[in-house]
Amino acid sequence: MYDEEYYRYRESTRDFRVEAGLLYRLLQPEPDSGILEVGCGGGAFLAFLEGRGHRAVGVDLLEEAVSLARRKAPRSTVLRADASRLPFPDHSFDRLVSHHLVEHLHDLRGALLEWRRVLKPGGIMVVCTPNRLYPSPRIFEDPDHVRLYGREELEDAVAGCGFRVKESFTVFPHLLRDRVSVALGVPLYRFFYRLPRFRERGRSLFLSAVRE
Repeated sequence: MYDEEYYRYRESTRDFRVEAGLLYRLLQPEPDSGILEVGCGGGAFLAFLEGRGHRAVGVDLLEEAVSLARRKAPRSTVLRADASRLPFPDHSFDRLVSHHLVEHLHDLRGALLEWRRVLKPGGIMVVCTPNRLYPSPRIFEDPDHVRLYGREELEDAVAGCGFRVKESFTVFPHLLRDRVSVALGVPLYRFFYRLPRFRERGRSLFLSAVRE
């Protein structure tokens, strides 16, 4: 399922471009920040970072993803590794990002503790994942998904692992039908974010936190 065709389609969508921009805003990287992406997939976000002058490190468990990411982001370092057993010393990175990974993890707590270990004190972690409260859950049907989270659930999990939550929100509201949601909810996400009715139930959930 997670092959080159999948990754290339995903990175071509407007959804991805919006999410990449939001991840970058939440990461707040400095020019010399050490950035780690856990679950880098085909390397699209690593390439996004390269386009803004950063040289990042990416890890993924899938061999094909690692191979694709190395080609997509040639100035980044990409390694094959498990999200819960990272091959880096303590306090190696200033920033850590996870884009649509936590829903695949059997042991979220173990992964979060490992991510805390490799982050420097005061380092920023940013997560994006499908929102369990989205009104059309069939859009997330994937045999590799282990668990989906709502905003409060994810906040509690992160806070329980030694992070201080800075911000969490959802984007891409459901607008009657899935096709309408994509056609209008994605490009107009900023408008709907201002409306209380849509804030908790957007398709993608974002969270940023500081390593205590």
